[in-house]
Amino acid sequence: MAELRDPKAPLRVAMVSRRVHPAHGPGGLERHVFELVRSLATNGVEIDLFSETPADSRRAQALSSVLPGNVVVHWVPGRWLPIGERRGTVVLDRITNYPAWSLRVARWISRIAAGGEAERCAWSLAHVHGMGGWGLARSARKERVGFPLLLTTQGFEEFRSPGALKHFAYAPFRACIRQVAAESKAVVTTDVSLQPLVEEKLGIAPSEQIVIPNAVNPEECRQMADRERGQEILAELGLSEAAPLFLSVGRIAPNKGFDLMPQVLSKTRGRVPDTWAWLLVGDGPDRKSVEGGLAQFDLGSHCRVLGSVSDRDLHSLYSIADWFVHPTQYEGSSIVTLEAMAHALPVIATRTGGLPDKVIDDVTGRLVPTGAGGIEYMADAMVWGSGVDAGHLGQAGQELCEEKFSWSAVGRQYLDLYRELSVG
Repeated sequence: MAELRDPKAPLRVAMVSRRVHPAHGPGGLERHVFELVRSLATNGVEIDLFSETPADSRRAQALSSVLPGNVVVHWVPGRWLPIGERRGTVVLDRITNYPAWSLRVARWISRIAAGGEAERCAWSLAHVHGMGGWGLARSARKERVGFPLLLTTQGFEEFRSPGALKHFAYAPFRACIRQVAAESKAVVTTDVSLQPLVEEKLGIAPSEQIVIPNAVNPEECRQMADRERGQEILAELGLSEAAPLFLSVGRIAPNKGFDLMPQVLSKTRGRVPDTWAWLLVGDGPDRKSVEGGLAQFDLGSHCRVLGSVSDRDLHSLYSIADWFVHPTQYEGSSIVTLEAMAHALPVIATRTGGLPDKVIDDVTGRLVPTGAGGIEYMADAMVWGSGVDAGHLGQAGQELCEEKFSWSAVGRQYLDLYRELSVG
């Protein structure tokens, strides 16, 4: 194993991610970066976090208030063009503002280093997430970076967009991510099942990838839950007697597959107990489409789309649900699935992305195919789930989450990797 620059000195890491929770949205990447920073800082790593200046200053304060003192947040302005959050502008934002922000981060880091702030710039390495590391990768190619780069791959949306126009638009973006991978000393893949995709899209052989999964804090998940509050929510929704209760969580966008759920649920009619219910927690551009589909199939008495809810309410719903249903059409590691497993929820999910590493047929739940052809399979899985005692599946999922996908386990893996990469 390589030696640290100074064996007595603490690890110092420049963490680069355009978005981080709670300064930005509650998505999987945002939450992963936040929990990673918190876990590493708790273990003594000194971190400079570079992220995009949030539109609401209160969100910046919310993040700073919950991070320990050995984390310094650098808010880097990112939006050159006035686009990004509105529907129809996300792709344009990502192929224009995102690269520009990444270049600006590299310049900020160079200025900090050139300014003689030795106590804050003697970085052991830069840990970059996705496109955020492109500016540093360009600098590394020109030998202007004196520390190694570590890339963590995430959802690969840019490589798997089903629409031809969107796929074409992302071509420059994909080229940039390939450059980050090429200039990184190590590439972390978040799930074993994603290794072939990383090899295909980034040219990194599985033997050269380091698998470190995304993670959750299972005990914190359970501490946020209040079963009484969960029952109150059901009562407020007019679903007090719901059984079985199926729960889905996520951004309501095309890749998540929620628009297929009205068809799925219509095919369970008469095959599951009349008291069944499905709750969808989340919001996004396809919400009206999902609600319209539920109305079209006359499923309104059994189904509710709740929009965004507080962490307490979300975890309270996890605690009283019978099944977690994740119909996503392509996925990274899926933090929400891990949260469900932390609450001992059995899972019905599609066979895509990092889900096969978590959802094991007849052990922690059941996997079904993706796409329109998977509608029948998803319906059959929900019918099957409504008729079995799935407690042992949920328990197995919880044990797997604790053993492999908890921050106590994953944090140690990152610490070991950081020490290995931090060479003199």
